Amino acid sequence: MEKHLSLGFDDSLHSCIERVILDRYLFLKTKIVPPPCFDATNRRLLRAVAVSDGKIINVFRRAGLGRSEGYSACGELQRIGVLYEERSRESIQPAAPGMKRRREERGYEVQSKIRFTHPFYRFWYTFVDPHSREIEAGDYEPFMEDLESSFDRYVSFTFEDLSNALIKRTFEARDPISEKGNYWDMHNEFDLVAKTRDERVIVGECKWKGHKVCKSLVSKLKSKCERSGLKPDYLALFSKSGFSKELKGSKDPTILCFDLNDFERLLA
Repeated sequence: MEKHLSLGFDDSLHSCIERVILDRYLFLKTKIVPPPCFDATNRRLLRAVAVSDGKIINVFRRAGLGRSEGYSACGELQRIGVLYEERSRESIQPAAPGMKRRREERGYEVQSKIRFTHPFYRFWYTFVDPHSREIEAGDYEPFMEDLESSFDRYVSFTFEDLSNALIKRTFEARDPISEKGNYWDMHNEFDLVAKTRDERVIVGECKWKGHKVCKSLVSKLKSKCERSGLKPDYLALFSKSGFSKELKGSKDPTILCFDLNDFERLLA
């Protein structure tokens, strides 16, 4: 898309979006939206992927689609390269012979997540596509109101993706990351669980919030790990607003703290 767009990094966010995206909506639509995405069912699915947790059954439910219809639409959108499936890394141990599963495990189904292949698709189907009629008519106000109210939630997902990229960059020289990404199971969901070549486990929490992260988050994260059977070698905390004095002053080498300045490494 860079040959079609020219970002002005000195502009405000809103004026840049208006100039680069909204004023050129009809042109961009022809460049980034493959024809199957205009199908009503596929469009409902894409909007649901954009604003949900990505778990496949939750996406179908939000889109108002049955499993058969949902899987069919999902398969088509994967074939044209708009979506991909991220499989769960959770392992459910089979019950021992003669033993029943625990009650909480009965009927539990390990779910994959559905993701967009490119981040801009998520922006498009979160904010742009739902307001397509108003944008075509030159009325940007509903879009801007939606952007204002939901932007932090939208960016929090991007912050998770960048945090995964940063943890990979951090460990690449001494012990490269062999797998990374979100982790979810029947008990919890984690923003980041990574494993290094030497089998060290890193569990991370990402906070795109307006207040500093304090040490209580460490205790909560340890509790979640215990319930999910994870044994981390490192706890990685990523914060938009920095960390409390107590956390910054911690001498524990297994607690890794990353603020926004650390993300500059990804630009090198």
